[in-house]
Amino acid sequence: MVDTNSIQGYDSFASLAGVYLLTMLAIATVTDLVSHRIPNALLVPSLAIAAVLGALTQGIFGLLAAGAGLCVGLAMLLPLYVAGGTAAGDVKLLAVAGAYLGPTGAFFAGMFTFVAGAVFGLAWIAWRMVAGRKTRDAANVTPNAGGTDAAASGSNGRGIADAGFEPGVRQKTGTTNAFAYAPAIFAGCLAAAWYQGWNFFGA
Repeated sequence: MVDTNSIQGYDSFASLAGVYLLTMLAIATVTDLVSHRIPNALLVPSLAIAAVLGALTQGIFGLLAAGAGLCVGLAMLLPLYVAGGTAAGDVKLLAVAGAYLGPTGAFFAGMFTFVAGAVFGLAWIAWRMVAGRKTRDAANVTPNAGGTDAAASGSNGRGIADAGFEPGVRQKTGTTNAFAYAPAIFAGCLAAAWYQGWNFFGA
């Protein structure tokens, strides 16, 4: 006979996990966009809450699923971090999100994050290029102290350089040119949660 109270408890904790996951991702996205940092003060408690909710949801299996999701989420972005394409905070964010999503969800979150990151990255580069050209055009009509165009000294800064981005080089934390990867992780995790039917901890 099915334990109705157990099912209700699962639904309650699973819903709580979903709400907390989305809240954590939203906060991380805002902090990344504003300060280009994802604080450990957000990630560490979130990981502890994932472990507790996993245990409350499915006992030892939920706890193991949270741990496996953590490892898969970590593994998804770690190569990109080693290659200099993202920051440590991004790796930790996806790892913690993976603890909520379970190993399968963490894998799909990573895949969807790559897609979202490519789309957001291209949009960001295009925006930086447009902004760079506008700045250079404005400088063309403002002579510098030597009587020459200020833009002349930056004549080599065309194309990707206008975006303030060098491929293969991790952008300096805290600079206005840094690409915030948390929005892509948010989108990837949201897509993964939807894809697996909003089931958490590998359920």
